[in-house]
Amino acid sequence: MRIKSKGIVLLTAALLSCVLVGYLMLRDIPGVNNPPGEKKQYSIEVVVKSLNNSPVFWGVVEQGIRMGAEEFLVDCNVSGPANENDIDDQIQLVREAIARQPDALILAAGHYSRLAPLCEEAAQAGILVVMLDSDADTDQKICFVGTDNYELGKKLASLVDELILPGERFGVVGHVETTTTAIERSRGLLENVYNADERLADLAYCDGIMETARLQTIEMLAQHPDIRCMVGLNESSALGIANALVELGVAGEVKLVACDNSEQQIHYMETGAIQAFVIQNPFNMGYLSMQAAVNALNGKHVDPVINTGSIIITREDMNRPENQKLLFPFTN
Repeated sequence: MRIKSKGIVLLTAALLSCVLVGYLMLRDIPGVNNPPGEKKQYSIEVVVKSLNNSPVFWGVVEQGIRMGAEEFLVDCNVSGPANENDIDDQIQLVREAIARQPDALILAAGHYSRLAPLCEEAAQAGILVVMLDSDADTDQKICFVGTDNYELGKKLASLVDELILPGERFGVVGHVETTTTAIERSRGLLENVYNADERLADLAYCDGIMETARLQTIEMLAQHPDIRCMVGLNESSALGIANALVELGVAGEVKLVACDNSEQQIHYMETGAIQAFVIQNPFNMGYLSMQAAVNALNGKHVDPVINTGSIIITREDMNRPENQKLLFPFTN
């Protein structure tokens, strides 16, 4: 296990303080708390895409969910399959959640179409549905809370065009092909990178499994040795790519643009294996999904789309205070 430097430990402690201060400030914003006399104990089921894949991302999402649950006096249960491609397992978990007859269901759909009927089943049972991170093909929902993934893909495209020459080729490894996060990120990337039709060497999906992404990258580089940049569409795919580049001895020579920001990814940025991240805001994603569900249950207006944003972070600007807060999220 890599031992953090004393500076990083102190930095992390300071950032935890910043997040706590920010949360205390958030508590004072009108409309965030239920007004006196309107607080009620609700039961809300949360089903995420995975408890094992991208553990830092989903861990921070859960922190936001649980802080929101505490804030709004919600009895909250969080579940998810072992892997993001375990769609059958997620469907079963959603069925079990509906059977417990909660007031609301917060769902990060692992499959755009297959989870849609369950959203409609929940709505017919009088359960309010909030989509989190990954949407489903249904109008039986209160809102969607998450990143504008097409815009995130555009940011990835800008980084590819900045890091390599206009004629040089790139490869992409995504997570789960059937999720809206992968669909929209790849679309935003490929519709905006310069001359993508000629420059894209290969696009693979690792089903959210880091080791699969590593093997796919090794094979991709063997088949296309002219690749000068790789793109990882989430934490697990980006780490698999980085591990492969280090193993092959081409880290830094073949550029890497990543999504999300686990500790290992930050280490890879520090050592030059990763040149840039596009960072989401998973804590807000979790917190605001809980807030939206409670507001809807209280009969308040909820916007149909709540965009939690994304930001580009490079090695040169990773030490800015506003970026450090995202790089070192509030986790147990």
